[in-house]
Amino acid sequence: MAPFEIHVAGTGTNHHPAEHSVLTLRAQTKLFPTVPEAETSVVSIVNSLLDAIAPYCPQKTTTTTTTTGSTKPKDNAPISHYSLKSFETSQGRDAPTTFSKSSSQKSAYASADLIIEFRDFALLARLATTIGAMENVKIKSLEWILTPATRATVEAQARKEAARHAIRKARDYAEVFGGLSEEEAVSRVRAVLVKESVQYTTFRRPRIHLGKAYSGRIQKSEWEYEPQDVGVEVNVDGKFTVDDDER
Repeated sequence: MAPFEIHVAGTGTNHHPAEHSVLTLRAQTKLFPTVPEAETSVVSIVNSLLDAIAPYCPQKTTTTTTTTGSTKPKDNAPISHYSLKSFETSQGRDAPTTFSKSSSQKSAYASADLIIEFRDFALLARLATTIGAMENVKIKSLEWILTPATRATVEAQARKEAARHAIRKARDYAEVFGGLSEEEAVSRVRAVLVKESVQYTTFRRPRIHLGKAYSGRIQKSEWEYEPQDVGVEVNVDGKFTVDDDER
């Protein structure tokens, strides 16, 4: 039998429970007559947020705050990292509130994002409930992530699964089109080209529900945040050949 080529695609997925969560909070002031007043207000809001998380991210004695506002807590702290980003101010004009006014009034507001990375998901639930009820603060986003080491392991397993999937398909086609037995397909089908066809795709499964009191009635707005599975999907294209039977 003359050698022939088989082109197939393989897909591999793997997932792992989230190890950390990244909570992004947006602090935004009400309108003020001037930008400095708005800036002072947003700084006060951010300081209140930092006071709320401070007990859970003790600092190493050698650690200093960076110029970007980032701080690295102890390795075993419930909060592993936090940073202040997207500090913004905006100034405009309000429309006249009465017909007697001939001109509008200047107004300004300020906002800032505080990004907090949690190791402790029970603490995440408590702080998100408390902080979410604060005036001029809202939860902007919540993301579940893996540590770099775990993500590398998850990706490696997904790659291997994609490769196994591709070669299984190639052997199946070799058995049918080449008239090979299962044992012959295993020994004579070999890869000559492998290419990842797309970038890695990450998927997550949300599990968020509202906690209730023992009576079954909701007595407080407390959200329970359960870790999601963080998964990776890898797609690979493979070109295989069927070697001549050596007899």
